[in-house]
Amino acid sequence: MPGKRTVTVDGLTFSTEGWTSPDGYTLWLDKLTGWDDGPGVRRDRTERMNAHGEFSERGWRGARLVTAEGDATCPTEQIAALAAQQLAAVLGDGLDGVLEVTDTATVDMSIGAYLFAEPKIEWKNDTTATYQLQFLCPKPRKYGAAMHDQTGVATPGGALEYPLTDPLDYGAPGDPGTVSLTNTGTADTAPAFTVSGAMPNGFTITHVQSGSQLVYSDAVLAGQTIRLDAADGSVWLEGNADRSSKLTVREWVRVPKRTTATWLFESAGSVGAQLIVEMRPAWW
Repeated sequence: MPGKRTVTVDGLTFSTEGWTSPDGYTLWLDKLTGWDDGPGVRRDRTERMNAHGEFSERGWRGARLVTAEGDATCPTEQIAALAAQQLAAVLGDGLDGVLEVTDTATVDMSIGAYLFAEPKIEWKNDTTATYQLQFLCPKPRKYGAAMHDQTGVATPGGALEYPLTDPLDYGAPGDPGTVSLTNTGTADTAPAFTVSGAMPNGFTITHVQSGSQLVYSDAVLAGQTIRLDAADGSVWLEGNADRSSKLTVREWVRVPKRTTATWLFESAGSVGAQLIVEMRPAWW
């Protein structure tokens, strides 16, 4: 492990330095397999007929399997029994959770996870147990903290005011209407956009580097919020009304690794329009 590390999932924290729960037992993290390793690769393989080799096929990263192992040290047998019960119950309902990993040598990261196999708990003595917990992460990218930035619509600046006075009056400054965020990770990531304000003619979000656009053709009323997510191509009004049919141009763009992306926000005739861009750096 590169640095001091903690893993938090379903209310429990496992630490290389030891984490003492409110119930009195201490969880030690000895191994975290599958976190630093990249996920596996799946690839279709087709042999060439009457020729050497195979056809070139794109590979895809598989799910990530993460295994946490260590000890639970307890002051009494009763607390040891409680520790075993709580370890056995991690993500026990079968629903997804979040695996959060902090490391003093790098940024904090998290990933969605399910319990993959039965928790294994064995005893060194009456008050010390060993544990092994396996988690399946169907989406293999690890994500850092979300970054946000916002802008109004692009507007031109003013010109010299006549008659000229001293000092010169250049009028109101313009707004470039752009937002830039950097994906510092090693994997591509999907931005999300939140748009609000009165926009009688809809709006356009342009990815400056590629020219790809998202064009929303319906009016947005004052007080309404539209959220567009490149991860799944969804468009929601107020979080519960599907407006994907109003996105007449849908050129979604993911941000590659170690790349800065810039978006231009335009909305003719808008009043108080705002764009918030959210992005989480991603790692394999």
